[in-house]
Amino acid sequence: MGKSSLVNRLLPDTDTRVGPLSELTGKGTHTTTTARLFHFPAGGQLIDSPGIREFGLGHVSVADVEAGFIEFQEHLGHCRFRNCSHEHEPGCALLAAVEAGKIAPQRLASFKHIVSGIHNEHH
Repeated sequence: MGKSSLVNRLLPDTDTRVGPLSELTGKGTHTTTTARLFHFPAGGQLIDSPGIREFGLGHVSVADVEAGFIEFQEHLGHCRFRNCSHEHEPGCALLAAVEAGKIAPQRLASFKHIVSGIHNEHH
């Protein structure tokens, strides 16, 4: 169910346009083309905006991503190798922090996923 379908359920009188799921991907088809503001009768507002399927990371550096993972800060720069990928290298401070329970494995996985997106866009 997409955002516009939710708007129709919450505010049935708005009759917001919804599209079919894509037969190819099974995902929504981006029916909403402009942002709309709705007011709830009992108070409060809701904005239905166009969806975003993907976004680029061309303007983001690895250092920017590192700064967003605040629990990494005390470990960054302490790997044995300066160009550590934090994947498998011996002496990796981030992998050691995961092993010690100081960094959640999911956070390191998220970090690596984001960084791989940056590397893919720059090549």
